Amino acid sequence: MTATRQRPLRPLSSATDLTDLTDFTHSTLEADSDPQSDDVADFESETASLTPSIWDYVHSHGRTYHRYMAGAYPFPNDAMENERLDMQHAIIKALFAQHNYFAPLKRPKRVLDIGCGTGKWCLEMAKEFPKTRVEGIDLSPIQPDITPANVDFFIDDIRRKEWWHCTQPYDYVHTRMSLGIFEDFREIIQKGYNNLEPGGYMESHEIYSKLYCDDGTMSADWELLEWTRLQDKAAMALGKPLRIANKLKTWYEQAGFVDVKEEVFAIPVNNWPRDSKFKLLGKFMFWNLNQGVHAWTVEYFTKALQWTDAEVEVYLAHLRNAIGDRSVHAYYKVWIVYGRKPFPSEPSSQTPRPSHWPKEPTSDDEGDDDDQY
Repeated sequence: MTATRQRPLRPLSSATDLTDLTDFTHSTLEADSDPQSDDVADFESETASLTPSIWDYVHSHGRTYHRYMAGAYPFPNDAMENERLDMQHAIIKALFAQHNYFAPLKRPKRVLDIGCGTGKWCLEMAKEFPKTRVEGIDLSPIQPDITPANVDFFIDDIRRKEWWHCTQPYDYVHTRMSLGIFEDFREIIQKGYNNLEPGGYMESHEIYSKLYCDDGTMSADWELLEWTRLQDKAAMALGKPLRIANKLKTWYEQAGFVDVKEEVFAIPVNNWPRDSKFKLLGKFMFWNLNQGVHAWTVEYFTKALQWTDAEVEVYLAHLRNAIGDRSVHAYYKVWIVYGRKPFPSEPSSQTPRPSHWPKEPTSDDEGDDDDQY
């Protein structure tokens, strides 16, 4: 099932140009001695045909959600969330010193972005590699309809059994922010491996949902820390684990990748750092968290913890206040992992797969592509 979304592309504000923010990537973030110095509150499927119902979104909790494979992705797809996704792309790119990838790409012929969202990453890759065919797949048709000739967006579900082996392999497969979406992200990694040309790369960028603090300013009962625990509990109850970032390197090696590289970045939850660049990065992260917590909470808490929508709203009002507390010097970690599919003539990965590794379904074990949690 294939389609592009009929909506114009809106450029991000120049205020999100945070070039060269990684000067302190591997340094300890230092808190600002004047917590009042800045105010953070200032702010195809081959077998089916696409029908108009794909844009008839599911309405729930005052938000809209994708109709195709409804329930597979637990987060909304409305204008507020799309704006946040665009800002998230700008934040992550700034954290990575304006890099969209870290694998040593040369002249890839075909690139795949799994869960492409609004399509920002695909469009930028297509501009950098004008001779490369860039494809993005997503469950929501929220991508622009006006695109470069070398970009295609498809409404498709990577969980489909057909994705174990596609007819035209890729040279590079990319994923970003896939936490809390899949029952077993190892399956996505294995499908990426299977669909790469020998010598091709797969790369994942993931935030780890655990909060870190190096100076003891984060108390055990801090509201944001409590929320991360509740969110993790709810995600596990729904079979959609959040904490996958720190496991990616091992999973890549188990899938068969060689030359697997891992890098970890720190990103503050608000503008508590002293360094001006990380202060600005934290300011935009604060906005991103405030904009996103409803999306990341309401489905999880109402379905897994049996909260009401009203209870969620009251809880989030207190949570947003906590996110802006600059006396707590908390930060998240973001993982970058990439690996290469070996050529037939070279040794394969020596990391054995565990017995419970995801396997390609057989005719007697296909499952239901329409599974919902």
